[in-house]
Amino acid sequence: MSSLRGDSEYAVRQLGDTIEDFRSSIDTQMRKVDDTTNQIQATTNQIYNSVNEFKQKMVKSEEVQLAHENIIRIDQVIKEQFGDYDRIRRTIIGVVRDFDINLVRNKTIQELSEELWLTSSRYWLSYALIAVTSWVNDYPEVAANAITECTHRDKIKSTLFFTLLNLRFGRNEVARRWFSEYLKTLDPTFMQNEAAVMLQAYISGTFGRDKALEAKVNETINEWIAIINEDAAIANDLVNAYAKYIEQMQPSRPFSFEAIRQFCTNADQVEGVYRDMSKFAPIKAMVDSLDVPDIEQREDNYKSRVDAVLTSLITNYDQEEDELKTQQQYYNLIIKNNGDREDAEAQYQEILRLKGEGFNIGRQLIGWVLYSNNEDTDVHVRKFALSHTKGWLVQAMNNFYANIQQRFPTGYKLKIDGWEGMSNGADQAEQEKELREYFNTHKLTMVYLNVPNAVAAVAAVLCMGLSFVSLYFLIGVVLGLGFLGFNVFRALKAFPVRVQSAVEALGRTITQIGMFKRFCADATNTKNLIAEELEYKFIAPGQ
Repeated sequence: MSSLRGDSEYAVRQLGDTIEDFRSSIDTQMRKVDDTTNQIQATTNQIYNSVNEFKQKMVKSEEVQLAHENIIRIDQVIKEQFGDYDRIRRTIIGVVRDFDINLVRNKTIQELSEELWLTSSRYWLSYALIAVTSWVNDYPEVAANAITECTHRDKIKSTLFFTLLNLRFGRNEVARRWFSEYLKTLDPTFMQNEAAVMLQAYISGTFGRDKALEAKVNETINEWIAIINEDAAIANDLVNAYAKYIEQMQPSRPFSFEAIRQFCTNADQVEGVYRDMSKFAPIKAMVDSLDVPDIEQREDNYKSRVDAVLTSLITNYDQEEDELKTQQQYYNLIIKNNGDREDAEAQYQEILRLKGEGFNIGRQLIGWVLYSNNEDTDVHVRKFALSHTKGWLVQAMNNFYANIQQRFPTGYKLKIDGWEGMSNGADQAEQEKELREYFNTHKLTMVYLNVPNAVAAVAAVLCMGLSFVSLYFLIGVVLGLGFLGFNVFRALKAFPVRVQSAVEALGRTITQIGMFKRFCADATNTKNLIAEELEYKFIAPGQ
């Protein structure tokens, strides 16, 4: 019994010495375990991000589809509740044009206007239609009563309507009186959308036949613009409005550089810069869309120009319709933002904020540029608005670009299969040399002194020390040494493939870094082109 105990103690001492010999190599391998764990975690995160990105795409796709359905639903509600309004709009334009050719009897027109009034007596334009037809049929008292009620319902639109109507038929003196009444309704600190119609008339030369009236319009517009140029608070508000719009814009291109995501530890920084730099392309597209030729002004197209302005005025939705159209605008923002409800909500709240606080002339101009489309606001009015606010757009872009430059990566931190390096995106040869040197230096630990081999060796030694107790431990020795030999052979065979795989990953990453840098250079050029286009193509009168 004492002999057996002595042998056991000897075996234990031998095992302790063996373990001590492997302690340093095991400590090294534990560090490798940490690296492997980090790689596993990085792979897990990548899979999670891919699944989450797929999920987000599905959710956004559903949001877009739902937004389209809601837009259609609101259109149906507008048609059901305000279908008569549209009929009156089409009728009054037809009546005005018929005065030129006299195809319809005046009696028929009078009866039609009365019929439409009965179905839409709340609508200011139904009274305008009654006033026009009564004037043509020489019913002055009826026309006067209709005008009184019309201006009571909507003074801004009715006074501008009769200004334009009288200009169309050459009654310039009457038009001047109506325009004076229109100016009394305006407050430059709380502008209405109808101001766009007045500007459209101005830009299209509608007031040009009457020099006195044109001078009055010029004076009014110059006063508006002076408010922008002289009020520092408004100017700052304009810069902030453009800045907020740019900030809330959706990136125009997805970040598809997977190698950067996988092998750059500062990939989030790179992606953030990429997403923001991609916003300059849609800004340029917006500016390009407003770079339209001036309206051709000839004597023979004067009435058609006035008719276009009248159409813009009467199709400018009234309050009840506008509430529904505002809801519809929210769903259009969801579509514009590719289903991103959070960004759409932020932009929508900004629109509501501007409406709630009132559009001063500066906010109104920006509203026409950013939040209107050519169906809601004449494209020449939007160009006019951009011409007078371009300086603040350029300033907002410059501030946005300066912020990007502060976040622009000064280097690209690489981490591939345990190797770490810092690249500038143009040093692939140097980085590859360092990568290969890393593998050559760590070949011993990668092939021989790795964790599985260490475990197999420890197990073999342990079994060897206890082999005198039982023959089964000899089998353990054979299995441990066999596994050790097989694992070393496999690692030696796979080592060149492992090195080549790391080199290829480095090559893909460096290539994508180069693509990223070229994209940013192109985006910078786009920003500069926008500034040049605004400077030379969007010239406001008097500049």
